[in-house]
Amino acid sequence: MKFFFLIPSSTIRTSTLKKVKSVVGGQERADVFSRILLNLYRWKDRCDAKSVVVLYLSHPEENLTFTIPLDLISSPIENELEATKFMINLLNSPDELGITLEKQDFSSLLRNLAADCNLFYLTSTGRDISKLDEDSIKSNNFCFILGSQVDLTDAQEKDLSKYDPTLISVGDREYLASHVVSIINHYLFTKFQ
Repeated sequence: MKFFFLIPSSTIRTSTLKKVKSVVGGQERADVFSRILLNLYRWKDRCDAKSVVVLYLSHPEENLTFTIPLDLISSPIENELEATKFMINLLNSPDELGITLEKQDFSSLLRNLAADCNLFYLTSTGRDISKLDEDSIKSNNFCFILGSQVDLTDAQEKDLSKYDPTLISVGDREYLASHVVSIINHYLFTKFQ
């Protein structure tokens, strides 16, 4: 069983030079993804399932997918600085990290994920994640889709709707994406431990 976490970003670019100071300072909001990565990495060994982060760079000049199996990361990510350094290396030289990089549009990415996963879209109008029935989670693999800063664009939501995702929520408050992934993992840990 695998848990995929798909996070699109329209602002992160591979073509700009990044340093620790610029990432932590919020350049292109790569800091958001480094915090998401840190929180997901902290959960990776608590459940038998494998966790995979899928970062989709949706800027028109990018359309890149980084597929990051967390168990294949060789250097531990134990704090925000290590997560930031990993993010910089990821954007500069994914090959050296053994990360799969693919040029594709969002629709193709969704089609590939939907072939192997039940899709769950995090939105404030969705059902509480703790109230999901057993039929909703009878898949070998899950893919949780959430925005890094904002929800998906209208066009992305239209593409996603073709795959009839389960709309889920972690509550009626707005949370940082890095917090949302921890809440999801807490639920998965209690459900599948």
